[in-house]
Amino acid sequence: MSHIQRHINADYPVFQASEMVSAVLSRFQELGLEEAPVLKDGRLFALVSPDCLLRAAQAEDDVQLGQMRFNEPETLYEDEHVLDAFDRLSDNRTGNLLPVTDQDGGYKGVVTKSELLKEIAGIFHFSETGATLEIEAPALGVKVSEIIGVIEKNDATVLSFGIVEPEPGAQTMVMTFRIQSQDIYRLVTNLEKYGYFIRYAKPSVEGRVDELREKALEFMRYIDM
Repeated sequence: MSHIQRHINADYPVFQASEMVSAVLSRFQELGLEEAPVLKDGRLFALVSPDCLLRAAQAEDDVQLGQMRFNEPETLYEDEHVLDAFDRLSDNRTGNLLPVTDQDGGYKGVVTKSELLKEIAGIFHFSETGATLEIEAPALGVKVSEIIGVIEKNDATVLSFGIVEPEPGAQTMVMTFRIQSQDIYRLVTNLEKYGYFIRYAKPSVEGRVDELREKALEFMRYIDM
């Protein structure tokens, strides 16, 4: 079962294209809805809100939903990976609701953007206890596997990572890691011994890596006594 399928609400209220605008507006108010799908012959026809229906009601006499023109709604496929849908989840021009269809356009239900964004946060371990480490490294000649190897040699576990693509001609690139480490100070010190510049490391305050370095050096001096 895909991430999207796990969050489908198949019982969310829907309207049919044959229903009259006035009746649908009454149901919106009765149910306290902000958005709802409209179906035509079992397929998604539109995603409507009270505002768009009110504008239509003011412009013409009461009509069926199917006689109105709506923008084509953003949709998700039920077997689509949630990461491939991120552009639609992060689009703040639309509401929180997204209809889900199968590959043939058959309506399956709705999901909320907020639920799927939490799912993505879970994939990358944003919400669990861990540390964030941002490293600036040469844009050429550095393998991510080598950096991960150094991190793991220091008894830390890489939960997820991402790379900011360097601009053309840039000498460095930035890599951000989510890690689990019992000793972030020692890890930072050892990474710097390999020549990596640490731009940010939690639990440093507001990214004050200099303070973190000083604590790491102090700790290293202590254990060398």
